[in-house]
Amino acid sequence: MKLKGAPVIFVPGNAGSYKQVRSLASVALRKGMDNDRGIHMDYFTVNFEEQLSALYGGYLENQKLFLRIAILAVRTLYKEANNVDKSIILVGHSMGGKVAQAVIQDPAIAKYINTIIFISSPIDKPVVNFDPKINEFYSNTDGYFHNKRTTHLPNRQTNVCLNYQDKIPHQGNESKILDNILMISMGGGNRDLLVRDGLTTSQYNDIHAMTSSIPKVWLSCDHLSAVWCLQLVLVINRFIFGISVIDENKNVFFSPDKYYRTQTAINYFVKPLNKPKSNEVYFPKLNSGSSWQEDSKIAFRKVFKNGLRADYNHLLPTAKYKELKKIYIEIDSYEDFENDWVFGCTAHRTEASGLYCQKGTSLSHFVQTIPSHDNYRYMVLLDIHRMLKYYPDWTHILVRLKPTNKPTSLKIDAYSVEDRKYKIKAPKFSLPKLKTLVNETVMGTIHTGVLIEGLDEPFPTVQFDIEPVECGDDEFGVTAKICIPWARGFNRHIHLTHDTKVKTIYVNVPFSTPSGYNTTQNPVTLDLFLNPSCRYKISYQFSIAGTFSKIVQEFYHWLPAHLTAVLFLVLRNQIVSFQNSEDALFVKPYAGFFQSKSLYIVTGCRLLKKLLLNLKFLPISPDTSNYSFYVSIIIHGTAIVLSIVSVFSIWTILTFHGNILHKIALKLTRLSTASSEILMKVVTTLPLSFGVLFISISVGTCSGIGLTLATIFYFLVISNAYKDYLENWAWDKAKGIFKRIRQKIRSTSKNKGTVALSQREIIAVDGNPGQELIPNNENGDTNELDDSNEVANEEKCSYFEGLENFAFHITMLMLLGIMSALNFGLSVAWIKAKYQGHIHEHLPDPFIIPTIITLTCLSVLLQLGAPRKSSGYHYVAIILYLCVCGCILFCQEIVYRLSYLITFVYVCVALQEVCYNFYTLILDRRR
Repeated sequence: MKLKGAPVIFVPGNAGSYKQVRSLASVALRKGMDNDRGIHMDYFTVNFEEQLSALYGGYLENQKLFLRIAILAVRTLYKEANNVDKSIILVGHSMGGKVAQAVIQDPAIAKYINTIIFISSPIDKPVVNFDPKINEFYSNTDGYFHNKRTTHLPNRQTNVCLNYQDKIPHQGNESKILDNILMISMGGGNRDLLVRDGLTTSQYNDIHAMTSSIPKVWLSCDHLSAVWCLQLVLVINRFIFGISVIDENKNVFFSPDKYYRTQTAINYFVKPLNKPKSNEVYFPKLNSGSSWQEDSKIAFRKVFKNGLRADYNHLLPTAKYKELKKIYIEIDSYEDFENDWVFGCTAHRTEASGLYCQKGTSLSHFVQTIPSHDNYRYMVLLDIHRMLKYYPDWTHILVRLKPTNKPTSLKIDAYSVEDRKYKIKAPKFSLPKLKTLVNETVMGTIHTGVLIEGLDEPFPTVQFDIEPVECGDDEFGVTAKICIPWARGFNRHIHLTHDTKVKTIYVNVPFSTPSGYNTTQNPVTLDLFLNPSCRYKISYQFSIAGTFSKIVQEFYHWLPAHLTAVLFLVLRNQIVSFQNSEDALFVKPYAGFFQSKSLYIVTGCRLLKKLLLNLKFLPISPDTSNYSFYVSIIIHGTAIVLSIVSVFSIWTILTFHGNILHKIALKLTRLSTASSEILMKVVTTLPLSFGVLFISISVGTCSGIGLTLATIFYFLVISNAYKDYLENWAWDKAKGIFKRIRQKIRSTSKNKGTVALSQREIIAVDGNPGQELIPNNENGDTNELDDSNEVANEEKCSYFEGLENFAFHITMLMLLGIMSALNFGLSVAWIKAKYQGHIHEHLPDPFIIPTIITLTCLSVLLQLGAPRKSSGYHYVAIILYLCVCGCILFCQEIVYRLSYLITFVYVCVALQEVCYNFYTLILDRRR
């Protein structure tokens, strides 16, 4: 097979199919067929069998090796290409982007890679750090790139809103062998609920862009649609074709010049690059029908509904606008104005032709594109003072419109900066209170800006309401541009029309400011491009809904750590109440869940973290994230509520739906009723068999499967124990009722007997005056007294008699459930491998040792009938306090560490029970 196109390899991501390349390849095919130069692409794709690489890190290393082999295989297809160096472009979606980045760690592969395009990829940090393999994969890649490629990190002086070309400080290395590879990353924006904005960029990238700010895309994409969104696919292919070169033998290859590739990428993904032109442009004196018009109005609008038959030249005298400083010029047309249309010139006046410019200097490098619904919008914002400083001879600004048969409009808005820039302080956590920023804009206003100070974290959200007061005959329309000064490539464009249901703009930032960054000097900017025919009311407020939605999106992965911390504290409270209570019967089944002390621990952990960050000798460092206290409180409060809901759900299922769950478990495990009964009897009679059974399953399959089945059977054991409790409770209640009835009968007969006895005694006394009155019913009274005391004691007993161990075991069950949930990705990977017939595929199991230890400890606890009263549990309570702190300090970002903490807690409780058992045996022998 002889291939002459340039090779592009598509790398699918988490659960991604190799077929996702069809959108990119089909557009490239059509573009190649319509290309006069003969440039075309050869698209290849990699089949990872839709592996869940974001949930299970064991896939990543294998995918990297497979991609390496694929690259070498593609290279062999071009060996006969007349010695042309066929470098390759990698396009990675989702986790495929991370695999594409990792494969160039091999120097033998890196030399073949020209450019890497990341589409919605978590590059520097995983979305959720589920297992050690994911963490190891990211750490190895980061360590290699840190030594082999220049890093770009913003500092406190960075402000990309003033100039995109503002150089972000970088740290280089002597051996920067990867710097020739161009890396471009893209994020989907607000619609991408799987990979949040801040994860889609990288300190090693050359260019980053959000899809909502890419010219001719202007849309936010969800995670999946990013690979087939037509607007985005077109831009990606335009860039790839733009850096392609064809030789005399019709061989197509990619340009090795990185500067050229970078400029081309900026042109397509950031903003069209119109380079400053030093040569002056000469204008014909008198074209047939061309017109020259001078106007010095502050607000001007001219509409050509039927287009233009000849050139239209509009002159703006600089002397008239000098005091206003800023002049905004916009062209709104259904035709793409690719040529120069705005110039600076020196005008001359003649009697024959009037005022005109003979020549001018192009200002097209200041032109920017504004997103629009169905037409093209170009604008230029000129600083008259700055312009006249360098070109004092210019007398006019010339706007030159070429002939067209499509509707076109020219809009001009001259203003003073002080009149159009509004500074606000971003409101903190508070109740929504609408504040009016502009009561009513002046008719003719096209451009205004808002400077927002204090937005330094990724969750506070400010809501701006843009309400049209009056629009005349025109339709409502607002375009907003949000610029984050410390985050290059995170500009967002929002377009509101009369069809938009909600006239609201939400402003927030993708990630926190660099250390020491001053948002007062470098605030977030919101530029509003308005319809000059309308007047608007602009107001703002703190958005509770927007803020909480950002907290959920940014910090939902903290919830497992905080939920585990809550359960540790609940377990500690249950142990303490069980040990300190005089009667264990009074330990209620929901004991410990209704608490708020853990909120104080969160506060203490924040203070402790500042101390630990300065200690260099720790084997692992705490999470370096430093967000507001509100986030930790909200997430932890959610965890408390979730724990309460979970425990009541478990008790509800135990009480009302235990049999249903038992049947579901039988279907999941494919056991017959007889087999399950035998298994339950064996586990109940010999609890150590519980550990043997599920450890064997874990070793034979994977730790995730073993933990999941162990959790199910642990619940069934608790369910059977609860059914036994209900039977005993019902029997005891029936006995109590029977005793009360018998007592009543006896008391009735006693009253009758007492009356008869009194009559006999009276007769006897009359017959024998010296005889004493002695009652003759001692045995009856004694039995009756015993019965009444027994009934009274029963009434004094708590309703929860017999439930003293249930609270402990349900908490341990929930911890085991969290541990099995953390192994969900591994479980799915094993099931998928078995379903696809890959029986002998080796899947690394990083949790097999913690699983074996946990299941062993659980079987020991069941065997010894834990918990029992022992002074050793006071030490366990202290350890649980430390584990709560460990969850919050070390496990918020690196979630898989929770498995080790849960295992450690199981070990501590089991050791305490074993030690207490040996202690009692020794005491018994001494006696």
